[in-house]
Amino acid sequence: MNNRVSATRNRVLVVDDDLDTREALRTVFSREGSTCDVAANAQDALELLGLRTFDAVVSDVLMEGMSGLELLDRIRKLQPLMPVILITGAGQISGAVDAIKRGAFQYFTKPCDAERLRAMVVEAIRSRSHELAPGPRRSQPLAPAPSKLIGDGPAMRSLHSSIDRVAMSTAPVLITGETGVGKELVARAIHEKGDRRNRPFVAVNTSAVSESLFESEVFGHVRGAFTGAAQARAGLLTEADTGTLFLDEIGDMPAGMQAKLLRVLQFGEVRPVGSDRPHRVDVRVLAATHRDLAAFVRDGRFREDLYFRLNVLPIVVPPLRLHPEDIPALARHFVSQAVQRAPHSPVRTIHEDALRVLSDSAWPGNVRELASAVERAVVFCSGEVLTPEHFQAAIPVRAPNLAWPPAEGTPWTVLRLNRAYTAWVLEQTGGDKPRAAEILGIDLSTLYRWQRGPRD
Repeated sequence: MNNRVSATRNRVLVVDDDLDTREALRTVFSREGSTCDVAANAQDALELLGLRTFDAVVSDVLMEGMSGLELLDRIRKLQPLMPVILITGAGQISGAVDAIKRGAFQYFTKPCDAERLRAMVVEAIRSRSHELAPGPRRSQPLAPAPSKLIGDGPAMRSLHSSIDRVAMSTAPVLITGETGVGKELVARAIHEKGDRRNRPFVAVNTSAVSESLFESEVFGHVRGAFTGAAQARAGLLTEADTGTLFLDEIGDMPAGMQAKLLRVLQFGEVRPVGSDRPHRVDVRVLAATHRDLAAFVRDGRFREDLYFRLNVLPIVVPPLRLHPEDIPALARHFVSQAVQRAPHSPVRTIHEDALRVLSDSAWPGNVRELASAVERAVVFCSGEVLTPEHFQAAIPVRAPNLAWPPAEGTPWTVLRLNRAYTAWVLEQTGGDKPRAAEILGIDLSTLYRWQRGPRD
């Protein structure tokens, strides 16, 4: 059996500030059946990575603005398993060796053989697929699938029940919740439990791209629609036809796009940029936001008619502080994932005392913050067992325990009132100072000043 990764399923992103190089590499990958997107600089590449799901990135090193090495570092933080192949000049070998140490899959020197480069990309994608596939790896148990929602406490059982109900519908779903709670995992669970599970699931972060690029990527464009549109592009809505389109951070969608999205929801019509003919698509739309969309509607920042079109089936994802009983299972899951990404780490397990400390802590960044804390602990731990000491720097510091409202009969100045109320708000937000400042309606410098004084 041919074990080659099927090119027809691959999407490659080529990043190079030279137009001829971009188009040549696009031809190389497209000829083999891959889908190849191109970016003229690292910033455009990061925007595309926020819009689409890619299997590999091929990037030049020396580019104006952000370099290929800086792009590599950003990708490693955002998508640790994404294979990145760098193309360097003949005099940049030492930098290329440094890139391998920093996580690049491989590097090529110019001029590079196109067929060897294509084969290396296929190998990189195959390597990544082995890391994600079920089964043992380096004698370590594989973590549950990334799309799996973990937890069986009351809050999570209620969430699973809601997912099961809305999955059977084709109506739009609005998923709300704080940053880091796992709204995209909920969207994927809805898709996987519904009748469209074997159809495309296309995700786009609407806050990650500019308005002009957003329109082209989501609705597509015809050839020659604008400068640089050398080829027509179908757009994400067309790619998601018969499947699901997930619009993350919908509250940050550009105002000009809201009317276009409304037409898709109303009539199932998509008009690519530069085209005078719309075409129909059958797409289920799932949207997510950490914003208060109802308040945005009142302020005129979000269309009321679009809000009602999206908010047909609402789902609220609970913050981690409302289901701390699920923290041990989540922590074990993240340990398993982190060990896979750091195969040289000696860590094998996490101590029960550490699990208790994590469970008793406030996590204003929710599941995402917990995952980051575990990842750091696994990387820096020199032993086989994670203990509470490995999480000291990650545990959020709680605000001083000052009562609010103040006790009767106690003399309180305005400054003391500010300090006490600030401490109480910080307690409610788990020590999240930016969030507390937002609630208080002040800037961070004022927040710090209120915390410091007066001296008692």
